[in-house]
Amino acid sequence: MPPTIINYGRTWQFTPKQIACPTNVEELKSIIKNAESLRPVGSKHSWSKGIITHNTLVSLQNMNTIQEFNFETLQIKVGAGITLKELIIQLELKGLALSNLGSIHAQTLAGAICTGTHGTGIGFQCLASQVESFEMVDGNGENHIFTKNNADFYALITGMGCCGIIHTITLNVVKTFQMHAITDTVNLDELIENLEQYVEKYDHFKFWWLPPSKKVIVFKNNRTEQKRNDSNFIRFIKDEVLSVALYRLLVMVGKWNRKKFIPSFNRFLTKMGGKYFERICKSYIGFLTPLPPIHRETEWAFNYAQAKPLLKKYKELMLNDEHTYNFVQEVRFSCADDFWLSPAYKQNTIWLPMYNMDNNNNWEAQRKKFETWAIANNGRPHWGKEADLEYDYLQKQYIKLSEFNAVIKKYDPLNKFANNWNKKFCK
Repeated sequence: MPPTIINYGRTWQFTPKQIACPTNVEELKSIIKNAESLRPVGSKHSWSKGIITHNTLVSLQNMNTIQEFNFETLQIKVGAGITLKELIIQLELKGLALSNLGSIHAQTLAGAICTGTHGTGIGFQCLASQVESFEMVDGNGENHIFTKNNADFYALITGMGCCGIIHTITLNVVKTFQMHAITDTVNLDELIENLEQYVEKYDHFKFWWLPPSKKVIVFKNNRTEQKRNDSNFIRFIKDEVLSVALYRLLVMVGKWNRKKFIPSFNRFLTKMGGKYFERICKSYIGFLTPLPPIHRETEWAFNYAQAKPLLKKYKELMLNDEHTYNFVQEVRFSCADDFWLSPAYKQNTIWLPMYNMDNNNNWEAQRKKFETWAIANNGRPHWGKEADLEYDYLQKQYIKLSEFNAVIKKYDPLNKFANNWNKKFCK
């Protein structure tokens, strides 16, 4: 009997009828042709229920190698089942790097791309923008190659595996570079009033807020060709001892009395974590954060043009709450893109989250309150995070949704890739 599948956030589990792990395209085509229904799985890092199936679960863990390096065009051809962590390692050995990353590298390449995963930087689009072309086997078991000259490229690349399984990706990469990374603290109100000076001055700006702290930790990162000067020891102290060990200890203690301990702990962590620190480090060190403890997550994308008033309302939402939040609220920014189901489709974006570690009843109350607020402010849900999806609302936010459903009928006429989760937006 196949093992029970549990996601990273420990929010759901299921047992598929079978788990298929093809080693090549022909095996993948056969699996899809013979399956009654199926879903692809990556590293199970999503909080959403996109991979759940009680029939065939398809893992590309055996289709995970870099097949070609082209140093003239700076492109690689790679199996979509590779994890971002392994991809980074393999690229660095060749003097190459990804131009942009999110905060975590545990995801598979296909999983990160198909869910619209993003990093931060108002001049940079979501991770899918690094894709030059890809191959996908559709619901009929037919293999297709999609390039940017094909309109369906933009429908399928962030399509959550609703039309087929993307198995091979040609990526645009760059030569290795460093990050001039500055960590500091600033008053949240001051940051909001001068937001453009932060977001538009730095290549990859983001900030962490631990409510109810008046200050936030800011990350002011610029790409550079200067030589690395950071210390492995100091990085270990900051990234492992302070960000992981001390933080988890305080979270554990805070559970005894959340209202009493968490506000003061959050202020302490902001002060300690936000002490001025400047370094030149490898690019991916500047992008990534230490893997956090198990927690709950929802994150929504909003129009950057409304960022200042949104942040003021977001601050009030989080502070005027009977609940406490023992997890960093990571606020990021990204550039508008052309991918049909990307939350940043056609609009520069500010990403506002709600993260927490709390009991399930409290979390559901927190999430629903945040979600109501997000909808009232025309937010778009991140496909890999927790959200209640309603077709009518999504259709207003994703103007290509009806066309996307036509694309599904084209590539998956038997609805083999449908499950209870994507049926909420696939009609």
